Amino acid sequence: MITAANRIITSGHYIFEEIAHMKRKDPRAAEDIFDLGVGSPDQPPHSAIFDMLNRHVRTTVPQNHRYSPFDGAPEFRKAVASWYQRRFGVSVNPDGEVLPLIGSKEGIAKLMLAYVNPGDTVVIATPCYPAYLGAAKIVEADVVELPLRPGNHYLPDYADLPDSVWDKAKFLFLNYPNNPIGAAAELPVYKRALELARKHDFVVVSDLAYSELSLEPGTPTPSIMQIAGAKEFAVEFHSFSKSYNMAGWRLGWVVGNPDIIASMVKIKANMDFSQFMAIQRTGAEILDGPVDYAEAQRTMYRRRRDLFIEGFGQLGWKLTPPRAAMYIWDRAPKRYADAGVFAKEFFQKTGVIVSPGSAFGKHCNDFMRISMVIDETRIAHLFKKVRESGFKFD
Repeated sequence: MITAANRIITSGHYIFEEIAHMKRKDPRAAEDIFDLGVGSPDQPPHSAIFDMLNRHVRTTVPQNHRYSPFDGAPEFRKAVASWYQRRFGVSVNPDGEVLPLIGSKEGIAKLMLAYVNPGDTVVIATPCYPAYLGAAKIVEADVVELPLRPGNHYLPDYADLPDSVWDKAKFLFLNYPNNPIGAAAELPVYKRALELARKHDFVVVSDLAYSELSLEPGTPTPSIMQIAGAKEFAVEFHSFSKSYNMAGWRLGWVVGNPDIIASMVKIKANMDFSQFMAIQRTGAEILDGPVDYAEAQRTMYRRRRDLFIEGFGQLGWKLTPPRAAMYIWDRAPKRYADAGVFAKEFFQKTGVIVSPGSAFGKHCNDFMRISMVIDETRIAHLFKKVRESGFKFD
C-alpha cells in the first residue's frame, strides 16, 4: 500500500468529523441527542430563495448547466461589488477584485495553496475557525498563534508577537465577528494590522462571514476594505452559509488585492469550475434584492442565545452572551481543567454535544463552544434531559 503524503499524515482529524463519528456510534434515540458542536444552520433558506433557485435551475439558458467561467458568473461578481458599495461604502472592481467561491472554506484552502510553501509562516489569531488551522497544516505551514484573550475583549494585541515573526509572516488571519467567540472589532483593529502588513510585507486575511449576524444594537461589523489602501495588503472572505441558512449550497466570495485574486483563479482553474451557475445567479439576486433575509436569522439567534444563557444559568453554569454570530464561547465548568474531558462526560450523561476549545487554538483547552443550531422546542427538551441526568456543573 502506498504511503500518504506528509500533509495528510500531519494534518490530524477535523474536529467536526470526530463529533459526527461520536454521534453515529451513540445508541440513544435521535431526539435525545443534541448536536451543538457543528455550526450548521438547522433552518432552511427563506422560501423566496428557493423560488430564485428553481427559476434559475429551470431556465432554458444553457450556460446555467455547463461549466462555469473560472472567475465565476459576471452578474454574481457585480452583485458582490454593488453590495460592498451599499453596505460599506467601498468600491471594488467586479472584474479582477471579486471571485466567487465554493464556500469560503474552499477559498481559504486555495489561498494557502497559491502562496504558502512548506515551512512558510502563517499567523492566525486564535481562538479561530478550525479550517484556518487545517488548511495551514495541509500546506505544511509554520503556524504561529496570536492569542485573543478575554481580558482584551478578544481583540488582538499585535505586540504579543516579535518583529522576527512578523518579518517571516505571509498571512495574518483575522475573523470578526468571530467564530467561535462572537466578539466584534472596530476599524482600528484592521488599521493596525494593515500598518504591520505594510511594514513587514505580509497580507491580512479578513473573514467577514458573520457580518450580518450582529445580536446586539451597535455591534460593529466593519469591512477591512473601508480603510484606504486596504486592497494593497488585504483580501476579505464572505459566505452565504450562516446569514441565509445556505451552508450546504456552498457559495461564498473573496474580494481585495487583484494579484491575489488572479493567483486564486489560476489555482481554481486547475482544480474546479467554480460554483454551479444557478446558485451563483441566486446569490446575485439575494445581494441585489430589497429584502434583508438575514434579519430573521438575527432575531432567531438572539432569542436562542437568551434561552441558552438563561437555561444553563439556572443549572449553575454562567455563560457570557455573545455580541454576534451564532455561538456561545466560555470556560468549561470550573471542576474541569480540560474542556475535552468535560465535553465527553457531558455528552455521555446528557446527550448534548459541544465543541472543546482545543479545536480552536493551542491556548483554549479550558474553553468550549456551543453552536445555537436547535430550535426553541429542542432547547426546552435539551434542558429537560440535562435536569433529568443530574449532571452537576459546579
